[in-house]
Amino acid sequence: MTKNRFKDGKFISVMVVAITVGAAGLTFLFKLYEFVAASTTGVLPGIVTATVLPYFFISGGFLLLAAWAWAGGHYKNVEGVKRDMLEQEEAYEKLDEHQLFYNG
Repeated sequence: MTKNRFKDGKFISVMVVAITVGAAGLTFLFKLYEFVAASTTGVLPGIVTATVLPYFFISGGFLLLAAWAWAGGHYKNVEGVKRDMLEQEEAYEKLDEHQLFYNG
């Protein structure tokens, strides 16, 4: 039984998001090109570099952290952490359900 992927609208919504993200990426690349062109022409290169360069370092650091997390396998079992937390909460509730008041 084949499923029509246009019927539920999931494929269309994924394509709309993909096109939007792609357009935003192209816009960012164009702004990056403008930044490099403005910083090399001599038209206020110090101001352009001093105000924008720290943001590149910050975003580069974020990308390095994301790559480190991906390489370390932190994105493999995203739902497992939630389940572990719920299991720990359930165990805590079982321990605490018989003690309504502190009997210190």
